[in-house]
Amino acid sequence: MQTYTFPYQQTDYFSKLIIDYLNGEEKMSSFYNLPVKMESFAQLIEQRKMMPIDRNVLVQSLQKQYQTVAISELTNTNILKLSSENTFTVTTGHQLNLFTGPLYFIYKIISAISLAKSLKNNYPEFDFVPVYWMATEDHDFEEINHFNLFGKKVELTKTQNGAVGKMKLTGIDKVFTQLAELLGNRPEAEKIISIFKKHYTAENTFADATRSFVNHLFGKHGLVVIDGDDTNLKKQMVEEFKVELTHQQNVTIINETTTKLETLGYKAQITPREINLFYLQENFRERIVFEKGLYKVLNTSISFSETDIITELETHPERFSPNVALRPMYQEKILPNLAYIGGGGELAYWLQLKKAFDFNHISYPILILRNSVLLIDELTKKKLDKIGIGLNQIFNPTETLIKEYLKSKFTGTVNLSEEQKKISSIFNELTKKAETIDATLKPMIEAEFQKIIKSLSHIESKLIKVQKLKEEDSVNQIARLKEKLFPAGNLQERTENVLYLFLLLGNDAIDVLIKELNPLKQEFIIIEC
Repeated sequence: MQTYTFPYQQTDYFSKLIIDYLNGEEKMSSFYNLPVKMESFAQLIEQRKMMPIDRNVLVQSLQKQYQTVAISELTNTNILKLSSENTFTVTTGHQLNLFTGPLYFIYKIISAISLAKSLKNNYPEFDFVPVYWMATEDHDFEEINHFNLFGKKVELTKTQNGAVGKMKLTGIDKVFTQLAELLGNRPEAEKIISIFKKHYTAENTFADATRSFVNHLFGKHGLVVIDGDDTNLKKQMVEEFKVELTHQQNVTIINETTTKLETLGYKAQITPREINLFYLQENFRERIVFEKGLYKVLNTSISFSETDIITELETHPERFSPNVALRPMYQEKILPNLAYIGGGGELAYWLQLKKAFDFNHISYPILILRNSVLLIDELTKKKLDKIGIGLNQIFNPTETLIKEYLKSKFTGTVNLSEEQKKISSIFNELTKKAETIDATLKPMIEAEFQKIIKSLSHIESKLIKVQKLKEEDSVNQIARLKEKLFPAGNLQERTENVLYLFLLLGNDAIDVLIKELNPLKQEFIIIEC
């Protein structure tokens, strides 16, 4: 196995906002707390000590959530360590995708584990616990009910409504039937399916299955899985929820930050609401809006006066669910957290929230881009080598790769760069002669030169087109290789599933990646398997 790294900017898959953030551009400094470097954590630890949390409630809630899980010794130890003022967390979060969904779900968690280990090495007097926050309250079933393998989509049919975490895995047997067909007679198939079947049962909810399977994958590394859909944890956020309902100030604060980001040329990732809360019941999760003096729950007949909704909040905090603008603050309110690890889109919306965190007197973590990985199997690497495509080229568009291949194979035939140099030299001489006669002739000569260069480019395109037809097999192979590595033009990690990881790297795939990934290095990783 060989590992290579590339700057994120070279991949062209990350936004200008994220690249500027990673590069520490001065204009970005007001949108975050501390820069991404090991030295920042010493300062943040001191800041965190000034904003204590109720650690007893946190530990008790986690112990309750783990009652039905075969918890590892290290995870149990880490939960108990959270009682200590010298213990902090490194957190990532994601939806409850079926069978963990896309690969970056796994890379997020590995990044958190890796950072926690690095922090312990650098600050041995403290303890650091990696945490995976399950987004159990999301209600968009279509986003989480499937996974992809070998270009095929495997999905679970919807049978329930409401928050996905509470949904039973009704119909999961059909998913296993589809999976068995996809894996075929591969020697690993039976073992892989049996592992998933232990966790994904019809009796389990999405939350139960995800907690159990993630614990199976990462328990020996001490990962702690937390479900924010918890009455006692939400009690810690009641005052902030009250302010959100009655004052509705977060929307103004976030929009002010968004305007500043847009003025700098960046795109907003989220649009906050006047009230950034949902009302949550067993079979629905709907937005709360304030209309004509009443708090109404959209798409229902439920409404509250101000007094009634505050009473409801104090009595049943579990019925109030924060949206994407408020959930990060809830997370940081209940965890002794130092860093949030997320993808580019996630970090983009966290950068919109700094002032809102300050307004609510909640600690703002260091934002760290999760590791991104491209896995290249041995056969694919041989095909790339044979056709002459280097790893530093594979991020290029398919058409660029094809042109580069044809130009390298038919140098002097379809590559007219030498002819362009000669013509350029001729026109330089013409310009010099013309200037001795009349300097005003220079723009005319330059215009004629550009016409000829354009014609030359047109001729080159025609030559390439003809050669493409002659090299149809090679051209098609390049397109197939590009599609395999970047399905539908996306990064592999956004499509392929953890099953793909097991098939390439074996059952110890997680251990292998934990050794290779380090989010503080801020580099894109390519692994030849």
